[in-house]
Amino acid sequence: MKIPLRISTRKLTLSKSALDSIKNKAKKLEKFYDKIIACRVVVETPHRHKNHGVLFHVSIDISLPGTELAVKRESNEDIYIAIRDAFDVARRQLLSHNRKRKEKSNKSVLDNLGEPVVDELDFIDEDSYGKTAYELDYA
Repeated sequence: MKIPLRISTRKLTLSKSALDSIKNKAKKLEKFYDKIIACRVVVETPHRHKNHGVLFHVSIDISLPGTELAVKRESNEDIYIAIRDAFDVARRQLLSHNRKRKEKSNKSVLDNLGEPVVDELDFIDEDSYGKTAYELDYA
């Protein structure tokens, strides 16, 4: 994995399989945008709610050249589903960012091209068809 990954936890310790899941999903993000500078993942369990049990919150911050994408608080009672959902949102944000960047790039290229300029059209008559420019000038 080329991107530096920082995984933080609050009020819990992650199992080896949860850490591996985060690392694998972060590595897959490189397929969607190869210029990721850094990725920070925070997994936390806020206070226990008596009706919902333990909820896991996953936040992801992705640093890109010139901007930063943030996925805030994807929650679920299952830590693996919360991780999956957060990385799915991150993937969609990366695809959207990449699409917008390409559209902006294409638009600027088209703006630089400008309109084609045609001063006048020269029509070739039947007598001069097949002759070189030298032959036409001196004929």
